[in-house]
Amino acid sequence: MTVPKKILGLIFVVFAASPSFSQTTWNGNGNGAFWDDDANWTNLSPSSSSGAVFNTATGETGYSVDFTIASLTFNSGVGVGDKITGLAGATLTVNGAITNNTSNLQILNTVVNAGANSTWTGPIQYSNIVNIGVRQITLAGAHTFSGANINFDITNLSTYGKFLGSFTSSITNVTSININSGSYVFSAGDTFDFTTSSFGTAKMGTLPTLTGGMTWNTSNFISSGVLTVVAAIPEPSTYATLFGAVAIGFSVWRKRRKA
Repeated sequence: MTVPKKILGLIFVVFAASPSFSQTTWNGNGNGAFWDDDANWTNLSPSSSSGAVFNTATGETGYSVDFTIASLTFNSGVGVGDKITGLAGATLTVNGAITNNTSNLQILNTVVNAGANSTWTGPIQYSNIVNIGVRQITLAGAHTFSGANINFDITNLSTYGKFLGSFTSSITNVTSININSGSYVFSAGDTFDFTTSSFGTAKMGTLPTLTGGMTWNTSNFISSGVLTVVAAIPEPSTYATLFGAVAIGFSVWRKRRKA
């Protein structure tokens, strides 16, 4: 059956007029504070398929349940030091970009999880735990990491978390860089480079446990992000045993030559 052109045109107009749910903007028309109040947003609360956008000063907003969102954007009109807080340990997973299009510092006082490889544009202050996992995050603009840990994960030699890009970062002394791994079996000489810049004045945190007497070379980690697995160094007693075996062997060889 052929659909009349007028009906096709009407269908087109209906779809064209349908709202896009790729992003939702904070309006504070609900309780004015909590993300999980749909009335505070133009298109319901943000989700894994919609980004959260802030165009006005909000002071402090928060949530008591974990949120996963497509992206996070701050535009002209946001205040200085507006804060997003995760209550009762609630976390924020961002599957795309974190973008601050202003010069006004925004504060993420919540556990932040990197849900995908993406770009984070500052100025942003991260005042809680930041879980990079195995994602590659390009940092642009000023990023301040303070009062919390930054956690990277290793899956294998080619899959592990990393900070990319030329960026301005200030990592305070109370921040530890932790490296975690799953079932990967490390070998001597394995090298991982976790940043194209440095980790500022951060502290070395926890590292994966190595077996077979291998150790981590951490001498360049804070300054350049490089970790290398170092082969086990034989104990002095091992050298003595080897030397004794060689000496005995040499003695037996000499006796056989004389016989």
